[in-house]
Amino acid sequence: MKLAIYMLFAGVLALACEDASKPVDPVWGKQPCGHCAMLVSDPRYAAQLSTKEQNRVYFDDVGCMAAYVKSRHPDVQAMWVRDDAGHWVDARTAHFDKGEKTPMDYGFTARSSGSAAWSDVELAVEQRERGGAK
Repeated sequence: MKLAIYMLFAGVLALACEDASKPVDPVWGKQPCGHCAMLVSDPRYAAQLSTKEQNRVYFDDVGCMAAYVKSRHPDVQAMWVRDDAGHWVDARTAHFDKGEKTPMDYGFTARSSGSAAWSDVELAVEQRERGGAK
């Protein structure tokens, strides 16, 4: 019994000390999007951010992360998206392709050959909020 308590304590301590400066996979299909609450289930479109307070927020669509940042103004430490090789990359320096069917229909996917930038994702969010084109 004591061993189980020690192991539980060690697990809680490990989670509390998690390094939020590095990306971590969500629990696929169980983690809700921080913006729209849809489950984050498709790694191709997933995104995440960490705050300076060591909080981590997951998103089912890159556009959801941009909308979350625009509306909530979190104290962002880092933002990541999944690239076409399945690696987490810095969202602010990533390249994106536009026009693909994504979970919330923002249409951006991180691709090494993409011609769009993070600023294009932010612009698409602003246009959607104003009722303009995606």
